[in-house]
Parts: sequence; C-alpha cells; structure tokens
Amino acid sequence: MLKSPEETILNGLIGAVADRQEILANNLANVSTPGFVRQDLDFNSVLKDLKNQDMNGKSMDRILEDATLVDDNTPPSLEKELAEMSMNHTKYILMTRINGHVYQHMEEATQAARGG
Repeated sequence: MLKSPEETILNGLIGAVADRQEILANNLANVSTPGFVRQDLDFNSVLKDLKNQDMNGKSMDRILEDATLVDDNTPPSLEKELAEMSMNHTKYILMTRINGHVYQHMEEATQAARGG
C-alpha cells in the first residue's frame, strides 16, 4: 500500500513517542545514579525532519538520534520523569487512536467502492 506523507509523519511520531518513553524510563531508572545526565527527545525536531524526509533522506533512526537531547545541567527527578511519562503516554494513546481512525476510514471507503 502507498503511504501518504501524513501517514508517514503520523507513524514516525508514534515511533518517536515510543522511543521517548524508553528515554524517560532510563532517566527514571537512573534518578539515584550520581552524575547521570538527563535526556529527552525534541518533538519539534522530529516533526520538522519527518516533514522534510523526502528532501533530506534521513532514516528514522537518524532523525531520532538527532532529536535526542542531553541536558547537562539537569539531573533526572522522580516527579519530573513520572509526569513526563504520563503526558507522553497520553500522546501515544491519542496518536494511535488517530491512526486507527485513518485506517477505519480507508476500510470504509474501499468497502463503499466495492458496493458493499
């Protein structure tokens, strides 16, 4: 099946949200590790690269690598990581629901085209 640019972007963002959850979990796991540096993912950077993916030819792995930020001045904290994980989880739920609706509409359109 051919993918639209919007579908590529949405699927890329879903992957980015999943990767961010792993980054946040790693921050959480290292809350008590002396000298550990907090990391996060810049969604604006991911979205920008996904929108321009045909022009710059970056792989999804490279897009995520480029968007991963290291905050040298901020150690992870239990409260911040849990709050960020909760908000990130909500984003994941919303994006996967949107994706499900896209496919549902595609199925309905193909059934209508078949006369069923």
